[in-house]
Amino acid sequence: MDYSRICFVIMPFGEKAVGDKTVDFDAIYDTIFAPAINAVPLPEPEQGKLEARRTDRDFFAGDISHEMFNYLEYSRIALADITGLNANVFYELGHRHRARESGTAIFRQTDAPIPFDVNQIKSFPYEYFPESEADQARDLIRRVLTESLGHNRPDSPVRRALAMQKQRGGNAEELIREAENALRNQDPATAVLKYTDVVAASPDNHLVRLGLGLLLKNRGDWDEALEQFTAAIALAPDYAEAYREKGIAENKLYRKTRQPPDGEEALRKATQLNPQDFDALASLGGVLKRRGDSDGALEAYRESARVSRGHSYPLLNALTLEAAKQGRLEIDAKAKLMLRKAGKSRQAQAASDPPYDAPWSHFDVAQIQLYLGDVDAFTETVDEALLACEHAWQAQTFRDTLAVLTDAGVALPGLTEGIARLDEMIPLLE
Repeated sequence: MDYSRICFVIMPFGEKAVGDKTVDFDAIYDTIFAPAINAVPLPEPEQGKLEARRTDRDFFAGDISHEMFNYLEYSRIALADITGLNANVFYELGHRHRARESGTAIFRQTDAPIPFDVNQIKSFPYEYFPESEADQARDLIRRVLTESLGHNRPDSPVRRALAMQKQRGGNAEELIREAENALRNQDPATAVLKYTDVVAASPDNHLVRLGLGLLLKNRGDWDEALEQFTAAIALAPDYAEAYREKGIAENKLYRKTRQPPDGEEALRKATQLNPQDFDALASLGGVLKRRGDSDGALEAYRESARVSRGHSYPLLNALTLEAAKQGRLEIDAKAKLMLRKAGKSRQAQAASDPPYDAPWSHFDVAQIQLYLGDVDAFTETVDEALLACEHAWQAQTFRDTLAVLTDAGVALPGLTEGIARLDEMIPLLE
C-alpha cells in the first residue's frame, strides 16, 4: 500500500451520544470527511489526490488492529475527530503523535468540550448541519490538509517532548515529567523551576526555550518570557510560533513601559512564516488598534476571522471596529451565523469544569449575546463573567471594548446598562 497518499481518519464509529444529542459518525465520514479528503491534491510534482481510509471501511485478511497501527504509523496525513471524547480516538491519536512529528490534524464539532490535556493543541471546529455548514466543513478540511501537505509543520506534542529530551544527560526526562505533573496539579512555579533546569542542561534546544517561555508568559513574567522567545528565534530563525510569542510579549511590555518595540515586526514575521496563524493575525490587530491604526487593525482582524472561520476574538473585534467606523452595528446573515457558532464554542468553554479561558470566554459569550440582541442573556452573562474575574483590569478591558461602540455613537439595546453594571462592579474587584 502507498501510505504517502493516505489520510487515515481517526474517529468514532456508528451512532454515539454526544451531550444531549446523538451523532451519526458514519454519516459524517461519508458526507464530510471522505469527500473533502479525496478532493485534496497532492503537492507538485506528485500527481493524484489524497485517499481517505478508515479501518472499519477496509477489508483486511489479517488482524484489524495490526492494519490500524500501520495506518497510524505510516499514513502521510491523519485526521482525528475528538468530538465525544471517545477513548479509542484518544488512544489512536496518542499513538499517531508518538509516531509522526507532523501531518496530524484535529477536528471537533463546534460545541464539543475540549479536554484539559489537549486544550493547548489546535483543533478545528466544524458543523455538519444544515448543508451550508457541511459545505463550510468540507472546505475547511480541504484547506487544513492542503496546508499540512504544503508546509509539513510539526504538530505533535509527543515528538516535541521527545525532542526536548534529546541530547540531554542526567535526569532531564524525569524533570520534564515532574514539570508536566506540576502543571496538572496547578503548580506552575514548580513547573518553571523544572523547565529552567532543563534549559540549563540543553541551552541550544529551541523547543525547550519556547516551552519555558510559555510557562513564564502564563505566570506573567513577561521580561523573562521574552528572553526565552528571543533565544528560540536565534536558534531557529524560521520558527513562526516563537516570532508570534515574541511579538505578544513585546506588546505586553510596551504597554507597561511605552518603550519600543511594540511587537508589530515580530508578529508580521510570524504571519509571513505561517499565514494560517490566526493568533498572530489577531495579535497584530490588537497592536495596530492600540496604535490608533483602525483600518490596519480591521484588516488584520478580518483576515484572522476568515482564517479561523469565525474565532470569537478576531470576529468580535472586526465587528466592533466596523461598527465604530460606520456609526452603527450591521450584522448580516453570514456574520450572524458565525456569531452563533462562536457563541456555542465559547459557551461550552465557559461551562466546562473548571471554566476554560475565564473570564474571557464569559465576556465573549456576553458580547455575542449583545450583538445578537439577547439583552437578558447578555446581562446575566456579564454577571457570571464578573464572578470569574480575578483582577479589576479584566473587567475594565471588556468595559473599554464596549465603550468603543458608545464613543462612536452606536446604540444597542442593553449596551448602556451593561457598561453601567461594569462601572459599578470594577471598583469592588480592585
